[in-house]
Amino acid sequence: MRPLSRRNNRTSVVLAFLLATLAPGASAEQATVAPSFEQVGAATQAQLVERWWQWANRVPPGVRPYQDPSGAQCGLNQSGDVWFLAGTDGTADINRRCKLTSDKYVFFPVIAMLGSSRPGTTLTCAQAIARAMANNGHLAHAEVLIDGEAVPQLASHRIGTPHCFDAYPVAPYLSGAKSYFPAATDGYWLLLRPLPPGEHHVRVRARYDNPGNELGNLEQVFDYDLQVELPAPAAPKPDHHPDYI
Repeated sequence: MRPLSRRNNRTSVVLAFLLATLAPGASAEQATVAPSFEQVGAATQAQLVERWWQWANRVPPGVRPYQDPSGAQCGLNQSGDVWFLAGTDGTADINRRCKLTSDKYVFFPVIAMLGSSRPGTTLTCAQAIARAMANNGHLAHAEVLIDGEAVPQLASHRIGTPHCFDAYPVAPYLSGAKSYFPAATDGYWLLLRPLPPGEHHVRVRARYDNPGNELGNLEQVFDYDLQVELPAPAAPKPDHHPDYI
């Protein structure tokens, strides 16, 4: 099981989801954050979660997204309509800068677990799902701010995979990557609709409080400064003229 973040136990805090408004009658949720049932094209958010883990695990050590201290690797392996943001590995509170375009959805974990087999520890799919779920009923604190506005009802953004998947289909740093199958995940995730051009800030603070359970004190602390730009205009198609003799 691989955490997104590990930190020392802290004193218990009260779970609070703060309501805020961007303008009268319009909340951060309504303006930016998609509900958990919203799809991007044909992809559900449960499918995006699987793709996120495969994205996070596909590159060599030292450049994996959650090891990036500054955001320099933010564009690595990004493709399609959804731009992935990473959490941390728990060694520091991270503030990253990232450049993307205004035609991209943004998808990231608030806090989440991955349960999987590994060499010497073979799990059934049911066991992998149970491990992934173990701490997610014990969310002690969760706060996400988008441009300074709190996202309400974070509990409604819990997403788990109903089946198992391969979280390491392309992982050149692992020998015998297939021994990590099956994998399952469970946690809290946010999908942001495409952001308008300009500077945006994402702040995430979340922690489990499940004493005695493996990774029961997992914590996420990270910030992103997002520079959103207009997409480059499509290159004009070359004129095609018939050949004349």
